[in-house]
Amino acid sequence: MDVEGLRVSLLGPVRIRCGGHEVAVGSGQRQAVLAVLALRAGRVVTVDELVHLVWGESAPRSVAAVVRNHISRLRAAIGPGAGTRRSLVSRAGGYVLELADQGLDAAEFDLLADAAARQDREEAAASLYRQALGLWTGTALSGVPGPYAERQRERLTERRSAVLESCLELELGLGGHARLVEELTALCAEHPLRESPRGLLMTALYRGGRQAEALEVFADARRVLADELGVGPGTDLRRLQRRILCADPELAPPAPALSRTPAPATVPAPAAAPPPTTVPAQLPPDVGDFTGRVAESELIANGLTGGRSTPAVVVVSGAAGIGKTTLAVRSARTVRAAFADGQLYADLNGARGEPADPAEVLGGFLRALGVPAPAVPEQLADRAELYRTLLAGRRVLVVLDEARDEEQVGHLLPGSSSCAALVTSRARLRGPLFSREVELGLFTPGEAVEFLTAVVGRSRTAAEPTATQETAAACGYLPLALRVAATKIAARPAWSIAAFAARLEDEERRLSELRVGDLAVETELRLGYRRLPHELADAFRRLAGRDLATVPGYSTEQAATALGLAEDAAADTLERLVDAGMLDQPEDDRYRFHDLVRLFARAEAAATDPVSLR
Repeated sequence: MDVEGLRVSLLGPVRIRCGGHEVAVGSGQRQAVLAVLALRAGRVVTVDELVHLVWGESAPRSVAAVVRNHISRLRAAIGPGAGTRRSLVSRAGGYVLELADQGLDAAEFDLLADAAARQDREEAAASLYRQALGLWTGTALSGVPGPYAERQRERLTERRSAVLESCLELELGLGGHARLVEELTALCAEHPLRESPRGLLMTALYRGGRQAEALEVFADARRVLADELGVGPGTDLRRLQRRILCADPELAPPAPALSRTPAPATVPAPAAAPPPTTVPAQLPPDVGDFTGRVAESELIANGLTGGRSTPAVVVVSGAAGIGKTTLAVRSARTVRAAFADGQLYADLNGARGEPADPAEVLGGFLRALGVPAPAVPEQLADRAELYRTLLAGRRVLVVLDEARDEEQVGHLLPGSSSCAALVTSRARLRGPLFSREVELGLFTPGEAVEFLTAVVGRSRTAAEPTATQETAAACGYLPLALRVAATKIAARPAWSIAAFAARLEDEERRLSELRVGDLAVETELRLGYRRLPHELADAFRRLAGRDLATVPGYSTEQAATALGLAEDAAADTLERLVDAGMLDQPEDDRYRFHDLVRLFARAEAAATDPVSLR
């Protein structure tokens, strides 16, 4: 057969066409011999090379004769032809298959794909890619045995996948998203570990207004990669997920350019999927008897709404039962009009035995912001990154109640200056992330009486003003203790306030009296006490045991003597107790326990320490 009339196809079942007619190739091994000669067209392939490439280590003893037989049958199949140039010739101890430029589909495929890659016009490049892909009729070298065929099958398949991805990416950019979804879905199923096709499918679905399905493709990719490889999606796929969630305008579809039938001018192009419309409103209910805290409320409101180039992060700190949560909720509700895109709230449980996991909190925030559960990333860092991306440019207030420390809060703070965060904590949080600290102290005597009046009723407190003042004093002007006392008095109309004040006079019984339902001063104090390191808890008990009501607190020198420490070490201990909310801020360089804290500490000392230490 003349070279010009011969065509070999390898991109599917192996085939030979001679002069426009298909001829039988023969057995699988003969196809393997033809494949070697065709892929090395124009070059001499020795008998030894053919044996190695076709049979490998399993060549029979008479393999040379088998090779000659296959060559003879291939020559017979190709035929003598009418031309002067033979296609399959013997040369230099081997064989050469001569093919014209269009004589091998695999070579033509490479020529078309390379030409497409060099094209400046996207439409022309996509057309050339489609011509190249049209040469494929199935799996390359389908059913052909031998090590060489296996390697070439993998190479050609990988090459086809890369060309197909390039083609689909071009067509997607030209507006062909609607008709590409089916082809991309099949490609993802064929190559489940490849991330590029998944990214293209996500984009095509999103541009077709199918945002939820696009995010489900990401979630499926994450599951497959984790199960098969133990890894998560790469940076590009994760970035695309965030762009979809944020309705990035750059993902909007262009006008369709590849449709076979142009759309009428009156039919608009599909619009990009809208951003999540969920506006979270997670703030807890406010209390109706809120009292005092005028100056503190103003400081918080100004701190949250004042213009800044970084996110405003206001920390409300104070001892157990001081009213941090109540003030934070009231303040957040006061300024929520400035945060029209929503308010997020989380109880971080920092004072209790199992503080909230930041990853779990972020998962809840992301779902509240409209992220479907399957699309929530697995890792903490990825959740934090997506969280900040979603908040960028939006006006959202984040309230983080009862934080344990700076580490627990770090990933939960927004990154955009349009947002703000309000954090409450028994500990004093420090660092560049926190823009303002508002430290809560006790109620003034007047505020305490006003609070009791708001709960109990003015008629009762006005009838017993002295007893009301005594009750407030016995509660140490601590908001939680006042809440418990007021609740108990209000629930017992037959009680006189004086009778309740008398019950509180007994220091041995006072903490047990300040308990109603789930509210108990002693419970809150114990939570703070259990968080103290051993050496700090020991110092707490020993100092409280010596802090008599008639003594105006400790100086650093007196604390050093009581604890048997150097003065610098004693000063550090005192400050750590202040930071933990178990010791009042010093006044006139003297540290003092709140009366209720002192009673609790003495009870702990009596139950824990020998008499010699007390």
